[in-house]
Amino acid sequence: MIARLPPWMPADPRDGSASRTPVGPAPRPRPTTTRPLHVAIAVLATLSLACTRERPAEYQAAAAAPPAQAGLVRPLDDDSSDQIVSWVDGTVVTDWHSEQARRDRAIAAYLADADPGHAAAYGFRAGQTPQLAWRWFQDNPVGFNGVPFVLFKTLLDLDPNHQNPELRAIARIWKRQATVPVAGGGTNSEWTFDHIGIAANPSDYVDGVLRPAAERHANLPYGFAFENPQTFTPLSRTQSAVLDGSLLARRVFKNTALLVAKITTTAHEENWERDRPGFGSPGTTDRVSLSCAACHVGRVLVSGKMRYLPGMPNTEIEAQYYSKLLMLTAGALVQSGFDPASTSPVNPANIKPRTSVVKALYTEMIDKARHRPESLYGSSPADIARGKQQTLVVADAFPSVIQDVIALGVKTHFIYHVVAKNNAYKQRLPDVFEDRPGQMDAFGIASGLVAIHTRRRDNSFMDFVQRDNPKSPFFTGFSIANGLPADVAGMTAPAADARMASDRTFASLSVWAPPVPAPIDIKSVTWATQRYHANWDGNQGASSRTLASGASATGDPRMVNVRIHEPLNPFIDNLPPPPYPFASVDLARAREGKAIFRDTCATCHAPRNERIYPWQMLGVDPNRTMVNTSVSRYGLAALVMEACVIYGMNHKGEPGAEWCMPKGDWNARLDEYFRDTPRRVAERTSGYKADMLHGIWAQAPYLHNGSVPTLGQLLCPSTRPARFLRGNLHYDEALVGFEWADRPKARYAPGESMLVKEYDTTVPGRSNTGHRFGADLCPDTKGLDPIADRKEIETRITGSRVGALLAYLKTL
Repeated sequence: MIARLPPWMPADPRDGSASRTPVGPAPRPRPTTTRPLHVAIAVLATLSLACTRERPAEYQAAAAAPPAQAGLVRPLDDDSSDQIVSWVDGTVVTDWHSEQARRDRAIAAYLADADPGHAAAYGFRAGQTPQLAWRWFQDNPVGFNGVPFVLFKTLLDLDPNHQNPELRAIARIWKRQATVPVAGGGTNSEWTFDHIGIAANPSDYVDGVLRPAAERHANLPYGFAFENPQTFTPLSRTQSAVLDGSLLARRVFKNTALLVAKITTTAHEENWERDRPGFGSPGTTDRVSLSCAACHVGRVLVSGKMRYLPGMPNTEIEAQYYSKLLMLTAGALVQSGFDPASTSPVNPANIKPRTSVVKALYTEMIDKARHRPESLYGSSPADIARGKQQTLVVADAFPSVIQDVIALGVKTHFIYHVVAKNNAYKQRLPDVFEDRPGQMDAFGIASGLVAIHTRRRDNSFMDFVQRDNPKSPFFTGFSIANGLPADVAGMTAPAADARMASDRTFASLSVWAPPVPAPIDIKSVTWATQRYHANWDGNQGASSRTLASGASATGDPRMVNVRIHEPLNPFIDNLPPPPYPFASVDLARAREGKAIFRDTCATCHAPRNERIYPWQMLGVDPNRTMVNTSVSRYGLAALVMEACVIYGMNHKGEPGAEWCMPKGDWNARLDEYFRDTPRRVAERTSGYKADMLHGIWAQAPYLHNGSVPTLGQLLCPSTRPARFLRGNLHYDEALVGFEWADRPKARYAPGESMLVKEYDTTVPGRSNTGHRFGADLCPDTKGLDPIADRKEIETRITGSRVGALLAYLKTL
């Protein structure tokens, strides 16, 4: 299949079977058949496609002009004018529709920019460009430890009404029945992926309208990615016959009883030094994980057409819920010894695989490659070859594959159920996995990784910590006497050796695990150069933001795709925000609002503001500021450092080999990877940062925990609803935010995904209080109900000074 370019991407001669062209240190394949597939600990959700695709109409104009003629994009250096000024060329905006088009063209040119001079000006290393970074942002996984593609595609494509009841049960983990409204009234019941919050690839849209399923080109939903340095070419008739014969032989003659027995006995002997050259490399098996675009490309419906928003939060995805689906799949493969619903630790030695379902899944995968190979990667001869070859590789390694899937389920169970549900998530709500479209408890859940990695068979994690810094508190003790903000019970004394350090860290888990639930909204990543801190609570430095996120999402520093993260820092530093796409911008009122913004908002929402505002002063929910303890801080920083060191060792002497090593001494590196937020908690200064508001219209709901649906309600606190809808892609142009009160009356379009859930601000961690700055600008809304009196509230707010401020915020 010759795939098509996604929006914003330049023409590329590669076809869907070609490998990506590496820039800088190339990925080093690790052996596939001599070591397990190493499926990861799915913390955030470890789920691109090397495709060339077609741009939608709004980006074609930019493609016509070479990027070198388009100039550079950057925030305004001086916005002191009373007028609304375009960041594209510094001219006064007199027509919003024309300004929208101008900004769209500038963004498209940036995403397609392969000009070396521009790249150098943006801060890219030689050989890397915005075009390359955008391709990697969309099409490459953050890590290499996902489920093998052919098995993953088999799982996704299982029939929920399969005649085999065990496969039917697995199919219904991945597909759920959704009752959806249809145009003209009534409802339909369909088996869909709606519950995951994943959408179609932008390449499968024509002028904002999704193609019929039979005409789509992408083989996975948007944001699911894999990487492989191999090139797959069409097979000759003889080669094809040999492959088909091999697949048939595996199906007919494979001793599946022996295969299942191997699942319980196959164990990889870990040796960090021996295995290290293969770490951080894709290997030769396609493994499906998340790309950056999964969480950091948003969507909005404009006049019935879908628009994708580069760098904006994905407000639909249930990222951590994906981990639950993998855990449940592992549970379905097990007969005894693993109960996914339990909150007690699992002893892997007691796990007994369910022989019948393993055999059935194995057969289903092989039959898919034999009889429906086009349903894997596509229908081109090269795609057919890839599907059959990859299936053969996975079939031969099936005991290791299934063992890794089960291990993934056990590790996910430990992190979410044993650690989180016994500590931060003891209450029924919020749920530890789901019911939070566009949100995740990234650092709170990720802290369980520290405990997981103390259990490596070779103890290589704690050995690395000791080599990296023998004076780490893991060895000297977590105590006030050693300069820590608090004593950690059971860990204050020195540790005699790395094994003792690992054992006591694991044994003391309940003391240092995150104490409160803290699901928060996914952040935007546009014009990040104007942000001094990363994340809502400023718990990381700007230079570490991409790799730290990739390491947490992958869950294993040995499997992080470090290479692709290097150009992502300059990429998001210079990525412009998408323009407000609706016509409802009154420029006269926006000019009035700009003056109000200067007087009321600009002091805090200023470029590279270093200040952390205490949550008590803001009056907002404090939970996110409390999730990192000193142990999790040092442990998570060590996991990121390990990924960075592995990459540097494997690519020593090559350009960019040490790009991820923060400048300064060890303490400076620690602070860049993870700020000392536990000290802020001890000193009662923990809080949140104030960002610039570029593209703020697309970042609804508001506050760090997404507890306020619109900007109008944020500015006028008395109008905030206690419950509202999240995930809706229709837009409230009056109050500025995604539609929050009315459920869609029909799907956005035939075949579109749709996930809309109620958000209850009375649940712990979801409080909608605080940020009352500007409330004195609000009209009197006393006695009005946020939902029942919505239209009256809109009229009063838009007619007030707040309405002028909203008009200005739309233009940012």
